[in-house]
Amino acid sequence: MGDMRQKLMRKTFHSAQEYRHEREQLHQCLQKALGNRGGETTLSENEVTMLEVALNEAVNNGFKYAQGKVSAPAVTLSIYVLHSKFLVIRVKDNGSGFRADQVMAKVSALEEDEEEWEWGESGRGIYIMEAVMDEVRYNAKGNSVVLLKTLA
Repeated sequence: MGDMRQKLMRKTFHSAQEYRHEREQLHQCLQKALGNRGGETTLSENEVTMLEVALNEAVNNGFKYAQGKVSAPAVTLSIYVLHSKFLVIRVKDNGSGFRADQVMAKVSALEEDEEEWEWGESGRGIYIMEAVMDEVRYNAKGNSVVLLKTLA
């Protein structure tokens, strides 16, 4: 059977600027991932756009949390398709991480009472990622997030 992982991209960015330069390539990479599964893609154009927004938030958060804590911030982005039906995006930064569980708790509390929500910087990206993806998982250190989207 072998590894059912189809790698689409793995790249380390050293600045948010460098990442922005790659966005067109990234867009094509995602389009390819969603289109080349020998059938109709299950995601609408809008969903693809939202996916990119979630991805941007993850990468920008990576730079935000690594900034000032390490001399050379770096964010590594890996994108692959698993078993032809899951899009997996992993974003890992070389910062000291953050308390993902605390922020997640804050986000789910806010989801219940959106009236109260001031769209502050913190938590917004996580909220978007949670809304767009089927699964969002952080490592214990809080410097790596895996975004999972079911395609099939």
